[in-house]
Amino acid sequence: MVYFLLGANIIVSAQQGTGNPFPQLLFPSFTKSVVLLKSGITSTADFNYNMVDEEMIFAENGVYKVPQKPGDIDTIYIQNRKFVGVENAFYEVIVKGKADFFIQHKSKYTSVGTATAYGMTSQTNAPTTVNVARSGNQVRSLDLPDNVQVVPAKVYWARVNGEMVKFTSQKQFLKIFPAYESELEGYIKNNKLDVDLQSDLIKLGKYCNEIIK
Repeated sequence: MVYFLLGANIIVSAQQGTGNPFPQLLFPSFTKSVVLLKSGITSTADFNYNMVDEEMIFAENGVYKVPQKPGDIDTIYIQNRKFVGVENAFYEVIVKGKADFFIQHKSKYTSVGTATAYGMTSQTNAPTTVNVARSGNQVRSLDLPDNVQVVPAKVYWARVNGEMVKFTSQKQFLKIFPAYESELEGYIKNNKLDVDLQSDLIKLGKYCNEIIK
């Protein structure tokens, strides 16, 4: 393990239950991952990605930490998936080519809601703040209060001619490639693709790279 992973030692406990014990994390468990620094040095650690705080988390002896110098990281490979640093977050690279495609895995904390009359539950989409720091900037607590839930809010990006363009819908995607809008729309319709599904977006991104000049 190299210098950028060093941090203080505070042991935190995982939530009990089945499935993903930490719904704010992208993967259901921490897995051995490869870290490539911009210097060319590689290292390994058990990583996961916090979608709410948009930061990489690694586990070490029951302690959850963030890299001390995330700006030094070029790429992290988690479960054969590639993540690159973009400003203060990490985006997943899903297609490389003339046009590169990324997923910005985002979520937010909201209140679960309170029970009302007639068995109804009041809901709110207002963001909720959860304290994640534990003694120092590098250590994180992953336990969530019972009244907090995680709501997905992911964003997609295309990099075309060096420019990053955001999209969250099929209409916005097509506007990125006006010269090929009709052809791409036909491909989506004929193959019944949903740009909100990662597997379909990968297919669409690969096809896009086949037709653009």
